[in-house]
Amino acid sequence: MRALVFLLAVGMIGIARGQLLDSIAGFAQEPPRPILRLDLRGSFVSNHNVRIAGFKLGLEHARRFQYGLGYNFLFTRVERDRLIGGIGAWPTRLHLFHVSAYVDYAFFQRGPWEVRIPVQVGVGRGSIRYQDPSGQKHVLYRSGLVLYEPGMTVQYRFLTYFGATAGWGFRLVMRTRHSLDERLTAPIYTLGLRIFFDDLYKDFVRPER
Repeated sequence: MRALVFLLAVGMIGIARGQLLDSIAGFAQEPPRPILRLDLRGSFVSNHNVRIAGFKLGLEHARRFQYGLGYNFLFTRVERDRLIGGIGAWPTRLHLFHVSAYVDYAFFQRGPWEVRIPVQVGVGRGSIRYQDPSGQKHVLYRSGLVLYEPGMTVQYRFLTYFGATAGWGFRLVMRTRHSLDERLTAPIYTLGLRIFFDDLYKDFVRPER
């Protein structure tokens, strides 16, 4: 696991080289704290605007360097008619999921602003499925998937416990077997509101004496 995290970190900061590696190594010496993150990212499948949902479980050092594992799946229904032998044109649906290792480094923190570089590498499966006239479910195509997602996120913190976030990146998808008849490699983007529950808990539930 440590070797995988190191490789991800090297790929994540290839644009910045050794100085950031030294910074990450320094932050990694700080005591870690567990984190759980829920994700909802926008992207595209062929001509469809879709949402990818998931969660991440990991560790964070000094509020700057995170790493862990995640699970992601296609949240939006992507359906279209395909020719199926013995039936003809028939509705089918795309299914996607993958598990991933990720790293996330905040290379800029000043005042209310924070800029991070998240990267994840995952493996999973995609399939095209349909339900025949009798109600029985079938798999038309199936393939293993390998994914690489580098990105960048910007956060502006306001009212002490809230942050407005925006991010962008790219999802590169490689299939291991058959084509799924869909274009999966595409840009990714995020827009959202973050609530700092740990600070709320510290200030209101267990205030320092």
